Amino acid sequence: MDIRQIRYALAVARERSFTGAAQRLHISQSSVSEQVAVLEDEIGFRLFHRTGRGVETTERGRSFLAEADRVAQDFFGLSDTARRLNGASYETFTLGMGSGMSGLVVPNALQHFGEIFPNVQLRIVTAPTRRIYNQLHSDQLDAGIAIELPADELPTGLQAVPIANIEMVLIGHPDHHLLDDDAPIDLGRLIDEPLITNELTIGYGQIVTSMFADIGAYPNIRAVADNVDTLREMVAAGMGVAIIPRSALLQAGISAPLGVRAITPERRIGFCIVRRRQAMSRSRESYFSFLSDALSNAVPVTA
Repeated sequence: MDIRQIRYALAVARERSFTGAAQRLHISQSSVSEQVAVLEDEIGFRLFHRTGRGVETTERGRSFLAEADRVAQDFFGLSDTARRLNGASYETFTLGMGSGMSGLVVPNALQHFGEIFPNVQLRIVTAPTRRIYNQLHSDQLDAGIAIELPADELPTGLQAVPIANIEMVLIGHPDHHLLDDDAPIDLGRLIDEPLITNELTIGYGQIVTSMFADIGAYPNIRAVADNVDTLREMVAAGMGVAIIPRSALLQAGISAPLGVRAITPERRIGFCIVRRRQAMSRSRESYFSFLSDALSNAVPVTA
């Protein structure tokens, strides 16, 4: 058994509901049910039984969880003691992600990470997709949220869990002539438009060039930015239009409003959470599982 299973079971007991526990933990109900079932198999008896009013703790479950609660508190206290003796305040978990992903990741996962793991310091490294994969491969990151690569292009030693499949949309200055209609715009109308993109060999830029290649054309790329924040500011300044994932519009901090329009034929971009294949410590496995579950549950892969 591990501390994550204990925390999930304690949440079910407090909420008297697997659904309520999942909402409290900000993960999927299936993840809670699966981990509690694993724990029950290991200890050899049921912790809960279902009633018409929800979930009730069994007699043995009440005794077990009362002790488990004390053990969990002792565990975190012991962890604190070890970190103090080592001169560190927190265990750290380093997560890399692209500059355009905070609107997707922060409200759906990072906002609640500290509630579930109060003794862990989460370090965020913002980097382009290629650098995230390179830093994972060189052991500089514990996990990364990046654009999904085809299986045959995934660097050796890494594994990826899909978390979202997001629509690509056109953005431009609100007064741009292509944004005077709410109907989806045909990609062919953008062939001669000055286009701003990023990461031509991997990332949004690669997706954009492949979109035009599918219609036998090449985009009129006027500028290449190394991050989405700069790209959006250039678009807001009227320097050109851009094609980006709709999720990249969720972030604050743009100095001017942007016009948005769907594109036909529709194209989506896959995002994933990536890690090294080699085994992590139990605690890091718990952090990775939480982030993976929280993001997959919040943003369905087909949405």
